[in-house]
Amino acid sequence: MRTNGILMAISSLPGDFGIGDFGESAYKFADYLKKANIKIWQILPLNPTGYGNSPYQSSCGHAIDSIYIDLYELAKEGLIETPKPFNKTKKLIDYPAVREHKEKYLREAFKNSKSFLEKQTFKKWIKDNPWVVDYAQFTVISLKNNYLDWWFWDKKERYAHYKHEFDFTPFNEEILYIEWCQYVAFKQFRKLKEYINKCGIELMGDIPFYVGGNSSDCWSNQDEFKLDENDVPELVAGVPPDYFSATGQRWGNPIYDWEYMKEDGFTFWMERIEFAATLFDIIRIDHFRAFDTYWAVDAECDTAIVGEWKHAYGDELFAKLFEKHPDIKIIAEDLGDLFPSVLELRDKYHLKGMNVLEFTIFNPEFEVKENQIIYSGTHDNDTLRGWYKNLKENELELLKIILRRDKVKGRSIKDKLFNLIFGSICDTAIIPIQDYLWKDNDTRMNVPGILGGTNWAYKLADFTEFIEVIPYIKELNKKYNR
Repeated sequence: MRTNGILMAISSLPGDFGIGDFGESAYKFADYLKKANIKIWQILPLNPTGYGNSPYQSSCGHAIDSIYIDLYELAKEGLIETPKPFNKTKKLIDYPAVREHKEKYLREAFKNSKSFLEKQTFKKWIKDNPWVVDYAQFTVISLKNNYLDWWFWDKKERYAHYKHEFDFTPFNEEILYIEWCQYVAFKQFRKLKEYINKCGIELMGDIPFYVGGNSSDCWSNQDEFKLDENDVPELVAGVPPDYFSATGQRWGNPIYDWEYMKEDGFTFWMERIEFAATLFDIIRIDHFRAFDTYWAVDAECDTAIVGEWKHAYGDELFAKLFEKHPDIKIIAEDLGDLFPSVLELRDKYHLKGMNVLEFTIFNPEFEVKENQIIYSGTHDNDTLRGWYKNLKENELELLKIILRRDKVKGRSIKDKLFNLIFGSICDTAIIPIQDYLWKDNDTRMNVPGILGGTNWAYKLADFTEFIEVIPYIKELNKKYNR
């Protein structure tokens, strides 16, 4: 079945508090998607952001960043006074300022929720989600140590999850606050997802392949990772030199201990994917290739140039996963130079791959398939307009040849590129919001390997421009039976 979607981070939605959240604008956006006959809404990870505001370097792979909590909803519940708007019309997210502003209201709402904390509903939710306790405990110790990597904590703190020798009593109030924030965030998210589904739209979310080293995931599951005798990561994740970087990318995430995982029945990964399946209708696994082979860098190396390919047990994991959950929808992020074995693993389990126009259009060896999602670009690419503006003369000529060869018509280069994408044999076409709006490279979501700047900061001031392109999107979907 041919279908279509949009890539739009929750953070990029218009919002009265300097960032998109689970409030009214998210519901309005779902309504607009329905009008445009868009069937998939792909979002970026909602986890607490890490270095450089990246959601891919989080302190917890399960938690939702409390920055997404809708303050107006708390006001409706009588927990706070109507909050004052903040940075409403700014087009870039100022994460520290937004956090500080929202935190004041969240603390006040928490104080006014004390009676609820004693109720069975809250206690049962905590019991059903034990990761919340790990996350809250990790966070308070981390704060106590000024966010020092956990493997440098004293032993009582490092092994608090296992040996229970650390006294959490002085931190009980803060732990409760963190747990309450998670309860509220998940309650609001699930309400939003239910509405999105009622609009006939599937929600697609990401699982980053690696978790952050300084995270509750690693701290509370130390056996799952390659750590030395002092609990310091021996090897860290990354990729060798590629399109994005001449020195490769040294991500710094700890490497999984796949031998232990295999012996353990892949408990860590099974639980992680199963949890994601309760949040999303479709799961995109970032850096899928590492289920087959992964680039392991010595933790002491400053770049990723010197590393070693190692084998994982992805085949065994997916065999177990699909035996238990045969209908789970997984997208394999299969970009870059891949070994044949990676593609074999993807195809063995009939996983949908990715075709990113900006990467593949000039690559005659790339195999375009029906079981693929075609993207104009991803969150890691330049915008389509920015990409086109930066094409070299020979690439522009080649693009003209391709468009003529495929008999692609259009009033403008934007029309031609969109007709090329939507007319593809790929059964799914997903376009980032910036490309639908034909935005330049100053709205790019992320430049890999660079911290700070405008990475992860793009935000719509309002929906005016998107409303204007709804008829155009609707026309494309009808024309190409999507």
